[in-house]
Amino acid sequence: MTLVVPFIESHRNSERIALSDEQRSMTYRALHQAVLQRAETLKKDVSIARPVVILHAHNSIESVVNYLALLALDWVVMLLHPATPDALVNEYANRYNVNLRVSEEAITVLSATAVNTDPRLSVLLSTSGSTGVGKCVALSQHNILSNCNAILDYLPIEESDITLATLPLSYSYGLSVLNTHLAKGAQCRFTESSVFDKAFWQILKDTPVTSLAGVPSFYEMLLRMRFTRMELPSLRYFTQAGGKLASQFILQLADYATLHHKQFFVMYGQTEATARMAFVEPDNIASKPGCIGKAIPGGEFMLLDDDDAPIYAVDTPGELCYRGENIMLGYAESAAALSAFSPSAWLKTGDLAQVDADGDYTIVGRKKRMLKVFGERVNLDAIEQLFAEQNLVVKCCGQDNKLLIACTEGDAEAAETLQKARIQLPAAGVKLCHVASFPLLNNGKTDYSSLMAELLGENA
Repeated sequence: MTLVVPFIESHRNSERIALSDEQRSMTYRALHQAVLQRAETLKKDVSIARPVVILHAHNSIESVVNYLALLALDWVVMLLHPATPDALVNEYANRYNVNLRVSEEAITVLSATAVNTDPRLSVLLSTSGSTGVGKCVALSQHNILSNCNAILDYLPIEESDITLATLPLSYSYGLSVLNTHLAKGAQCRFTESSVFDKAFWQILKDTPVTSLAGVPSFYEMLLRMRFTRMELPSLRYFTQAGGKLASQFILQLADYATLHHKQFFVMYGQTEATARMAFVEPDNIASKPGCIGKAIPGGEFMLLDDDDAPIYAVDTPGELCYRGENIMLGYAESAAALSAFSPSAWLKTGDLAQVDADGDYTIVGRKKRMLKVFGERVNLDAIEQLFAEQNLVVKCCGQDNKLLIACTEGDAEAAETLQKARIQLPAAGVKLCHVASFPLLNNGKTDYSSLMAELLGENA
């Protein structure tokens, strides 16, 4: 059987550069050949028809070859960040009866027992990588390709583009950057260097990078490094998603884009929608710095009240719901859940939003206790439960890009040890705070508003 390699099949004979890093580059022709060879190698190690595979997704050429080979084979691939602790990897492997573990260094057979999987299932992305093993978002190749095509409809990606790929491939936003550029025949220049590394700026100096993609913290750091004073003549556009960037930063970036004849796109998305659901037209960003804009091509928004009745009035908050071909198959919390999915017509985002007279949406809050820290969704209740399992009482609150974990002095040492071991977030995004006691409401429940005011005052 001849394998079809997603995204790059139409470029299989092209001599344009597809991927590059500090050591080498690879043309589309060479990438296509490498993917087919890797697929043959993988098939030799597995005797079952459609295995479940953990792929440690580095920002590297080798990881992309592995990813495309697994898609071409129509195997089920679970993408994990390469820094995921071994204990968590083993938990994933056990919970989902993973057959194969693939990294840049090795291919490891874990189980020869076949897992019954929905024929549409292609990719599994974790929703709780920071705190342990939780449910995974189940995506089909149709979901991924639909979102890819919609993004290509509104982003000005060209064959000649070079994007600096800094976002993890295990993160839906980073994965969509890769998919869209490959589908267009453009180049992804990989780096695992941060904006604080000289290597990052050396790449911008030596490589004609045409686009950047980042989460709010990425742009906050760029602004601190005086990004808006840089010419960067090759840069045509840059995109932001993965959480809400403060309006004053959006305005600074919008002004920079206008002054230097570039385009700045603000986008909104969730892993459950295969990355992106909305975008703001560059011309509208300065006048509406806090909004998420309109649904992507092929998508549709709706607002629901507390009784799940549609809201048609402008400037009236309700839960934001989305409909489109990129909506996930569903969630999976075990191997058994992989066998069949019943996708919903509408995705309830859990975000509260309102729409203005122009049809532009703005997020005004969240229905559940969720934060986005450096582009990763963090469930505050799940973190509290994680500590409770170790007989530690903590209370969590915070703002986007700052998770605050409160504990009493008596639990401080044990809480700090557990935090460092299990909360896989950048140090700048999480702070353990000591309190004398937890403020309570009249009903005896935790007064999170008072707690956050206390902790933010402490950290002011």
